[in-house]
Parts: sequence; C-alpha cells; structure tokens
Amino acid sequence: MDAPIEPDDVARLRSAISRIARQLGRQVGTSGLTQTQLSILATVNRRGPIGAGVLADIEGLNPTMLSRTIVKLDDLGLLRRTTHPDDGRAVVVEVTAAGARMQRRLRDERTQLLTARLAALPEGRAKELLDALDALDALVEEMAKHGVAPPKGSAST
Repeated sequence: MDAPIEPDDVARLRSAISRIARQLGRQVGTSGLTQTQLSILATVNRRGPIGAGVLADIEGLNPTMLSRTIVKLDDLGLLRRTTHPDDGRAVVVEVTAAGARMQRRLRDERTQLLTARLAALPEGRAKELLDALDALDALVEEMAKHGVAPPKGSAST
C-alpha cells in the first residue's frame, strides 16, 4: 500500500511543475505565443486534424476560449480551421506547414535545454526524474479524465 499523500508534497510537485514550465518559456522563448496557444499548437500537431470539441476536451478549455485561440492561430498561419464535412456547424483544426515547423523548433529547443540541465544534475538525479515519467503520464491522464474544475473546497493555486 502506498504511503499517505502529504499535502505539502503535492504543493511542492505543483510548484515544481509550474516553475519548470516558466523556466522553459523564459529560457527558450515562445515565439510570441501564450502557453495556451503553444499547447493547442502542439496538440493539433500531434493529434490533428482534430475536431474543436475534442480539442477543447483535451486542452481543458471552454469552447469560447478555444475558438478565440484557434482564430488567432489561424490568423497567424499556424493552424487552419475548416468546416467538418459531415456537420457544417462543427470545426476541424489542422496544423499548417508553418505551424508544424514552429512547433518542432520550439520542441527541439526545449528538449535541448532540458537535456543540458538534466546532464548537469548530480549523478543519479536525472535517472530519478526519468524513472518518474510513467507516473507523471498517468497523472496527466487521470487529470484529463476529470476535466478542468478542481474538486469543491480545494485551493486553486
């Protein structure tokens, strides 16, 4: 049986994940895109063409926010939105060649940065982090199953 989950440990995990994401954005840059725009671009690049409803579920965004972000990325030439062939009310989103290039460049830059930082850690620490990847992926999947709203009574930050 697993040990009890300590709230302070969970707070440290959340904080560490947030700080890593911010450092990546600062040290690599975002090409002027927001974190939400970057996430949508990466998801569409990986899973597209994809329906806007499915994309909203994956990204945990409300339809209005997603629609605005898709329009912006379309205006920038990074995504292309079209009408679903079977349902004229639905939107399908796919990445453009420019969007795929940008997403690949940012991914590669972030991978290089993390590789260098992992290599600079004291012996054994990088392996500890990499050994936790399956558990982190499982956490992402668990969170995605339950949507974006935190449980009632929980702290949001």
